[in-house]
Amino acid sequence: MKSWTPFVLSFAAALLLWGAGPQTEPAYSGTYSQYAVASDQGLASRAGAELLAAGGNAADAAAATMLALGVVNPASSGLGGGGFALYYRAEDRSLTFLDFRERAPAAASRMMFADEGSSGSTKKGPLGSRSQLGGLASGVPGEPAGIEVLVERFGTKSLQEVVAPALELAESGFPVSEAVSAMGEGFAAQLAQDPVMSAWDLRPGASLRRPALAEVLRAFAREGARAIYHGPLAEELVSSVRAHGGIMTLQDLADYRVVSRKVLQGRYFGFLWATAPPPSAGGFTMLQSLAMLERTLPPSPSYGADFLHALAESWKGPFLDRERYFGDPDQVILPLQAMMSSTRLEQRVQRFSAEEAQPSAAYDVPISRTEPNLRAPDNAGTSHLCVVDAQGNVAAVTTTVNLPFGARYTAAGLVMNDEMDDFTSDPGKPNAFGLVGGARNLPGPRKRPVSTMSPTIVFQDGKPVLCIGASGGSRIVTATEQVALRILVLGEDAAQTIAAPRIHHQAQPAELRVEKIAPLDDALQKELRDRGHEIDPIHNVATVQLIYIDRSGGTKLHAASDPRKGGAPAGR
Repeated sequence: MKSWTPFVLSFAAALLLWGAGPQTEPAYSGTYSQYAVASDQGLASRAGAELLAAGGNAADAAAATMLALGVVNPASSGLGGGGFALYYRAEDRSLTFLDFRERAPAAASRMMFADEGSSGSTKKGPLGSRSQLGGLASGVPGEPAGIEVLVERFGTKSLQEVVAPALELAESGFPVSEAVSAMGEGFAAQLAQDPVMSAWDLRPGASLRRPALAEVLRAFAREGARAIYHGPLAEELVSSVRAHGGIMTLQDLADYRVVSRKVLQGRYFGFLWATAPPPSAGGFTMLQSLAMLERTLPPSPSYGADFLHALAESWKGPFLDRERYFGDPDQVILPLQAMMSSTRLEQRVQRFSAEEAQPSAAYDVPISRTEPNLRAPDNAGTSHLCVVDAQGNVAAVTTTVNLPFGARYTAAGLVMNDEMDDFTSDPGKPNAFGLVGGARNLPGPRKRPVSTMSPTIVFQDGKPVLCIGASGGSRIVTATEQVALRILVLGEDAAQTIAAPRIHHQAQPAELRVEKIAPLDDALQKELRDRGHEIDPIHNVATVQLIYIDRSGGTKLHAASDPRKGGAPAGR
């Protein structure tokens, strides 16, 4: 099977710059004094910067960048998907987390994907199970509502102004990126079955126009999210989903709502880390890892085998917790306080060995099933972007259609998500990212699946110092955390660090993943093997976007877009 992970040719040049002097600034990074946008596509970053130049704020720019990403990178995100937004408002120093994650249709049932069988689907092409391909794979999209709420609550520009850059790209066309072209090649047989995507020329540099999406964007600019959740577009969307075997209804669209959730926060290594709460397990994983690392790393850590070993060990326990305890917080009561207790953390710290990798099960610290807060109530492909504006507002947004090109069909001009694959198809069996799911994350009416998306803002002395996040399935949180640590704790340069090699461990399977695209030094790999880690090379861990805010000698915004996906920042 052809790999669906894109190989960005420019990455080789990026690696040559890793370790180079700070006087060299590669194309995937930029330093600005007023405002900055970092996304995984330069055209989308410029769309956000255009709103900032016109007097908009971080919310306006984040919305414009999201919409543009949905146009130029249909493999990763768009109005047919959903995501999370973490927003810091400088005026009152408030943090808001908006959950616009896709939601299962009301007709979804617990074991709706349990009969897939070990051989999967017979549909043509890769990743073709019923939870990954076709109408049954699609949850109710949340991005239209999420963008509208973000702009209405925090923005200063009209929806028409926010939509304008994306609409121009959809109408006039844009060059296809290396990343989109590579993903298109991997899924060519499936894209050919869709009347809209089959007409796309996805050769690198080819001009691609999206007139069907332009019509949706015009309606969205006029009417807001209502244009997609009600009326003719909604009818067209539902008709297409059901024609592809789905169960979505007009009522499912009409009932969709964005949810504001309490931001997950913790103080580690002298910084306040604000990140994603459930239904994401990413924020929990990051904070638990950081808490353990504070106790297992030396006072002044440096990059090397000790650092990488401690990272890998710190992720094992939280990933086991994800499998056992996580589900939609609106339908399952999560025992977060018990899961994050200092007593439980100390048990894991005591099991850590600096010389030897422990089996994942060694970090399994079950919570008593007799605790009352464990009862369920009776009514019981991805992109990341960062924006910092001139007023000090910060937006960290992760948005997705899940696998590349989502469920690989269009509805009402939108590439539809396959977010239902983030539910547990059958307890104990892995999904497309190798994550083993638990019963709490089985599908159900109107449930939101567990995620690893980890939009994060880090503070020092009460001020934002880093906006960061990633795309890459289960590897999102580990990539986000290790890049942040290398910048904030190890003191590395942002542009060099974003291109540097990464590792990943998710407890199951019991393998330490290293990258082929950015190979870890052979000597380091040997040291890690000597400690008992089973090394498994994969193409790349995840793609990170960040803005580091340096206030020494005047404010400098160091924006970097991961060269693994060919992104580029923009700003002034």
